[in-house]
Amino acid sequence: MDNLLLMSIKTKYANQIFNGTKKFEFRRKSIGDKNCNKKIYIYSSEEDKSIIGYIIVDKILKGDLDFILKVTDYNDNQDIIDYFDGCEECFALHISNYYKFLKPLKLEDIRASYEGFVIPQFYRYIKNQEPIYEELESRKIDEKV
Repeated sequence: MDNLLLMSIKTKYANQIFNGTKKFEFRRKSIGDKNCNKKIYIYSSEEDKSIIGYIIVDKILKGDLDFILKVTDYNDNQDIIDYFDGCEECFALHISNYYKFLKPLKLEDIRASYEGFVIPQFYRYIKNQEPIYEELESRKIDEKV
């Protein structure tokens, strides 16, 4: 059994992913090609403070800001331009699919059930021997999404 990847994303962007309007997740560091075509669990960090589902990334684009903006068709997006300010290498994770949980796993429940569990700022791996591993893998998804 592989380790699971848990990634933090601001609520605004997580909502865009799970309503189908955001096709790329932008990062200053790569998550590595080994994580392509695997579940990447999403922690919605601001308002939600919950693990709300998972995405599948089928490719990771790498390049300077101009390249990333051009190939993702986000040319005029000031949020992305500001986010990558000062970065020589930029990454865009192409989201090929997304699956939202019927019931999110709230931070307060995580803290109550999984003592010492740390939510990442960027991402972290969840090892298969961690108790939350089975909780995430058994979580039901919304088939309508």
